[in-house]
Amino acid sequence: MGVDGIKASLVDPRYVSEEVLTPVYRVDFWNENRDSTEHRLENAACVDDVLAWAEANSNGRRAVIWVEYNYEGGTGICLLHGQEPTDEELPLPQSP
Repeated sequence: MGVDGIKASLVDPRYVSEEVLTPVYRVDFWNENRDSTEHRLENAACVDDVLAWAEANSNGRRAVIWVEYNYEGGTGICLLHGQEPTDEELPLPQSP
């Protein structure tokens, strides 16, 4: 999509009803065979710390980073960085 496809609009900050100051992150490492290893990270001060952890622990693998959220049906994840290489035609995602 690229930057040209981003839609930005001003918001009233009061529309938020809840803040999570220490979210739980998930880091999935993908190797050249498209095998993944998933890690759950708690107590990260910010996403910069998660990116640094991913870089320090990648061991040559590519990282995909998610943030967890809870909803009535359970737990979900929201993509923050990278792309899962589940389609054989897609290249492996770039590391942080």
